[in-house]
Amino acid sequence: MLNKELYEKLEQEFTLCRVGEEVEDVLLELAELLADTGVTGEEVSVKQQVGRTRLTVRGICEEGGEDEEPAVFIRTLTVNGKEFQIDDYLL
Repeated sequence: MLNKELYEKLEQEFTLCRVGEEVEDVLLELAELLADTGVTGEEVSVKQQVGRTRLTVRGICEEGGEDEEPAVFIRTLTVNGKEFQIDDYLL
């Protein structure tokens, strides 16, 4: 779970960049995009555009157990070039 300070920084950045979505919704969507790459065991990144805001997430997908979805660990989120250290599992 994101600590309160990081969450508030992300909220402020999203407000400045006019991202109309909640922080957790954006992070979950990006985590799902990482999982959709199908790459496990190595670091990958995906990019997404929300309005005029460029988002890049970097993380690792780990294989899930039997009948389980892969776990997604997000290392960083970059919002228009400004990097935030997430270091948390989102899926």
